[in-house]
Amino acid sequence: MATAGSPVVGGWQIDSRRVTPYTVEAWGEELQMRPGDFFDFVPLERTRLRLTAALDALLGAGSLAVLAAWVLGQPILYSPDSPVMSPFTALSLLIMAATRQARLQFETWPMVLSLAMTGLVLGGNASSILMLATTPAQLWATFPDLVLTSVMTSIGLVLFCAYDLIIELRDTPESPLIVDDLLIHLALVPGGLSLLGYLLGNPTYLSIHADPRIGISPLEMVCLGLYAVAAVVSNPRLFLWQFLSASRWNRLVFSLLFVNQFVAPLLVALLLSPAARSGPGIELYVMLAGVVTTLSFLLLQARVARRTTAERGVVRV
Repeated sequence: MATAGSPVVGGWQIDSRRVTPYTVEAWGEELQMRPGDFFDFVPLERTRLRLTAALDALLGAGSLAVLAAWVLGQPILYSPDSPVMSPFTALSLLIMAATRQARLQFETWPMVLSLAMTGLVLGGNASSILMLATTPAQLWATFPDLVLTSVMTSIGLVLFCAYDLIIELRDTPESPLIVDDLLIHLALVPGGLSLLGYLLGNPTYLSIHADPRIGISPLEMVCLGLYAVAAVVSNPRLFLWQFLSASRWNRLVFSLLFVNQFVAPLLVALLLSPAARSGPGIELYVMLAGVVTTLSFLLLQARVARRTTAERGVVRV
């Protein structure tokens, strides 16, 4: 975003906050360019950068351990009768975490490479969803050494990739439509639904296939949670940070709404659903209602905040 005093060339105001040795000829004039014009490097505050690096290092080490265990024929926490973390899930998370760190750490990391790696993961998981949806359920059980990423896990990864793509293309903008916040929140829903499945003993919420190994394992839920935390920490422009930092009451209200998404369905299921039920129950709709409520609340708060900012004539750059 351009700042006051930035040079104007051909009617375009150029942002001079980033440093670069590059020069190109534009509109018949020599125009000094910055890495940000060709790359998506955006400096991050040191504490956030270190915390994000630590989280991604932990996630990367875990993903490498899962991949190595599959290669050696000894998958971590493997059971033939319950969900296990797929090597494809581990590979997806490894690529995503490595791409994020490269984007944050290296000033000359090309945007096109970020887009390519993120697109690779997104396309792979979308293909996995299609394969599981269109092929006979018994087919994959005939491959004892192959476990695909479950549909629920793939949905979460696709949403994370969608978030990463728009972050790689532009900074989170000042807008009432807080797309970035919404994508991160929605990406957590499959993991939350699977946690509900474990607590209630309902296999439907675990996305269990005809092959019982295809589903969201506890290890996958932890890894997806780590990725989400790192995504939030690494983006100080999210509306959520602005909202939480405004007051203690904001933090309390959001915490209650967020926790309610998972506690209310559990209580409803324990009170109204039979034990060890299989298939969707009323708790699913309670959870979805909680998600919609939380997202609607954030959208309304963002709209109010943007209107107040506009009325005061304050624009963040």
